[in-house]
Amino acid sequence: MRISTSTIYETGGSRISDLQSSLNKTQQQIASGKRILTPEDDPIGSARALVISQADAVNDQYAVNRTNAKNTLSVTDGVLGDVTTTLHNIKSLIVAAGNGTLNDTDRKAIATELQGNLDQLYGLANSTDGTGTYLFSGFSSTTAPYTKTAGGATYNGDQGQRYLQVDNSRQLPLSEPGTVIFENIRTSASQFNVVSNPSNTGQVVATAAINPATAAALTGNNYEVSFDNTGANFTVTNKTTGAVVVPLSPYTSPQATTFDGIDVTLTNTPNAPGPNDKIAIQPGNQNIFETMTDLINSLNTSATTPAGKKDLTQALNQANGNLDLSLGNVLTARAKLGVSLKEIDQLDGVGDSKGLQYKQELSQIQDLDYAKAITSLNQQQTTLQAAQQSFVKTSSLSLFNYIN
Repeated sequence: MRISTSTIYETGGSRISDLQSSLNKTQQQIASGKRILTPEDDPIGSARALVISQADAVNDQYAVNRTNAKNTLSVTDGVLGDVTTTLHNIKSLIVAAGNGTLNDTDRKAIATELQGNLDQLYGLANSTDGTGTYLFSGFSSTTAPYTKTAGGATYNGDQGQRYLQVDNSRQLPLSEPGTVIFENIRTSASQFNVVSNPSNTGQVVATAAINPATAAALTGNNYEVSFDNTGANFTVTNKTTGAVVVPLSPYTSPQATTFDGIDVTLTNTPNAPGPNDKIAIQPGNQNIFETMTDLINSLNTSATTPAGKKDLTQALNQANGNLDLSLGNVLTARAKLGVSLKEIDQLDGVGDSKGLQYKQELSQIQDLDYAKAITSLNQQQTTLQAAQQSFVKTSSLSLFNYIN
């Protein structure tokens, strides 16, 4: 078979180019430390490496989420720790206020200190996580949860609970809405807590319920039904604001009256009310701000008469009981936070193990065997050198050289 000079050049040049390309690829593999430079190097391995890389990236994002969740939960727990300390201080002041040797001036001094504790509670309830997100507003995280009112505070948030995905099958709550922590102080199983004054001499009984038609007028304040010194007439006063909502009116049993969205019925059982008898009507579900406001108002009220002292004792007992319920709410919320923080630590361990496994699998698929690669590089260099020398020898052959 006749082989032309052009064929010799084309074949030799092509072979040398292929050898140089293989050598260059081996050099790139050694430089990068990767066996797979392009998908064509190993289509199946490339596809598998892509799947593992995506899973590893998602696992890393879960780790970031867990860090963010831990930070938020730690801030929340710190705030609730301050709330717990404040409530304990308030309990100590309640005990001190019950000292029978104190006069009105002493009790007003305690009321002033309690007002400072109440303001502190307002600030804690409106705490943020440091980035402007309110901790206890539910989904309304840009709205301050509580607004101070004459009767305590109004909740501006919602009942939503924000969650964060911390693993492929686990979401953790970041906080509780404020109603769960600072409210839900059940003073009665009914809609309202109706309490007769311990100084009463009569036997009238009161029942209270929400009036459906005027429910929008509900204030959440405390009220007091008072009879005059004859027991024949009564009046209703908003104890929170001091406003008279039902003026002095004749009493006949049963007596029904409606005010501020509340239906009240007074009934003799069996005897009529006594002179100056009183009946307190309070929401069946209070928040700590209402309890504190009522307590401060009671301490600022003179209690020099036997009846006044009984009223004060009743107010202190009720406030102490409500405070215990509020502490229970706070401690329950802190226990949930503790469980979540412990779970995050466990998930961090699992996530670290997954990350190590993903990286080991990627290494097995992508990483270069340096010993094999260097051996191949040496072989390719030798082959390329031999091909180049052979091409030089072959390309120099010609008839004229033979004649010479």
